[in-house]
Amino acid sequence: MLVLGGGSAGLAAAIELRQASDLGVVVVEAREEPCERYGESVPPDILLALDRLGVSGAFRADGHLPCPGSVSLWGSDRPGHNDFILNPLGPGWHLSRSRFEAMLRARAVQCGADFRAGSRAVEVTRVGDGIDVTLQRADGRREVVHAAWVIDATGWRAWFARRQGAVRREPQRLVAIVRLATIASGSFTAQTVVEAAPDGWWYGARLPGDQLTTVLLTLPGAARALLQDDQAGWRARLAGTQLLAERLASCVVENERVRAYPVPSGRLDRAEGERWLAVGEAASAYDPIASRGIHSALADARDAARAILGATGRSPTPARPYADEVEARFADYLANRAQLYAQEQRWPERPFWQAVTGVLPGPPIGAGAR
Repeated sequence: MLVLGGGSAGLAAAIELRQASDLGVVVVEAREEPCERYGESVPPDILLALDRLGVSGAFRADGHLPCPGSVSLWGSDRPGHNDFILNPLGPGWHLSRSRFEAMLRARAVQCGADFRAGSRAVEVTRVGDGIDVTLQRADGRREVVHAAWVIDATGWRAWFARRQGAVRREPQRLVAIVRLATIASGSFTAQTVVEAAPDGWWYGARLPGDQLTTVLLTLPGAARALLQDDQAGWRARLAGTQLLAERLASCVVENERVRAYPVPSGRLDRAEGERWLAVGEAASAYDPIASRGIHSALADARDAARAILGATGRSPTPARPYADEVEARFADYLANRAQLYAQEQRWPERPFWQAVTGVLPGPPIGAGAR
């Protein structure tokens, strides 16, 4: 079995396969080391998936920050709260994404997966009993891996699946303007802060290691304008927020890094084919408003492993095809996303809110900042 991509979805799929069978699994990842993302919060029930993967204890000990819930200004000028205080699984979590993926790497290797960092797939050839994938290492050398099955975990680009004829369907593409900074003095709330604004919505969270992330999700055209003149527009919008500016006032930050990232939301027209499956963002990417990215990636990994184990006679065949499971999750996400955005009615004439509520079509592929 060959897993292309060593992020959360690919590593979890490798762990699931190795824990349940004697199948040989090779995981290929271009990055030598996991990289930090712009901040991610997960709900308490992430522990159920991590327990299944055998890493819940390591996760708790790895320095991720407990999150008691969120405070938001959304659809109203009065703050709303979503607390985890009564959740039997405890708090949510603000992640260090690099630590999270390093933990999954270690667990995959412990389970017997062959993890190959610094390599990427460059060619695919169909053969009678499987698939030959040519890998290129960082030093330029190449090798061919023969796989009975391929799991595409290459993220939004879906490198393998799109070479098998899968087509990306894209309801929306936004841009995240992200500031990562170090808190030099003062403090920031342990809650996740979410605040709707005329041109998008804001997200703020404290991360492990005294890091702070401040993010504006907006349309590509607005992002370009806000980033001009040393991010003057973005900084002015941040100063005009209510919840976020108030909580940032007690912080002195240093080592600021402001970047813009495309934030796609969409899916493949099919998440599986002959001897391959796509997982995580390769199969379907979610708007961050839904807070479903990692949770759905781990669910994809579980279901993909079950599908392969069933197809190879190592467990009963699942009742529903893998692609149906992915489609059901994405349909549920779309309904949830529509409901969340429809709750905000204060700026119905603004392009962002028209776009995300379906009044206007979303921006085309390639329109986002890179």
